[in-house]
Amino acid sequence: MANPAEPNGSRPIRIVIAGGGTAGWMTAATFARFLEVGFEIDLIESEEIGTVGVGEATIPQIRLFNDALGLDEDAFLRATQGTYKLGIEFVDWGAPGQRYMHAFGDIGRDVGLLPFHHYWLRARKLGLAGDLAAYSLNNQAALAERMQRGPARTARVLPDMPYA
Repeated sequence: MANPAEPNGSRPIRIVIAGGGTAGWMTAATFARFLEVGFEIDLIESEEIGTVGVGEATIPQIRLFNDALGLDEDAFLRATQGTYKLGIEFVDWGAPGQRYMHAFGDIGRDVGLLPFHHYWLRARKLGLAGDLAAYSLNNQAALAERMQRGPARTARVLPDMPYA
């Protein structure tokens, strides 16, 4: 039996993606990029469901996905009027008016064999340490509305800034 996806005039295999949004369009883009010839991709969206803002759950691994699709990051950001994201901020976290930012990347620097948080917990107990977020490069950069792509240019001791 011949493969229906053969480019010998046979009908292509039809893939239907029910539902658009971020997941649907990312799935369609992946299929379009990686499937061989002989496939037809249809994405079906509801006109009654409005657009949901994207990016609320985007994490640094999105860069790997975009790279796999062959997207140029600078051109992609220009075309989509996108911005960089250093973390996810939760408003009214725990109580009204309270905020929490889950910044991407490491917090503090490990010392010897012990992770940073061990030193921070001890210093906090002694009244010597500030809020944990104060030791997050991404958190501080987001608050200052600053960021840097790529390796640190000012000091080798600074970690890379993961972003989405």
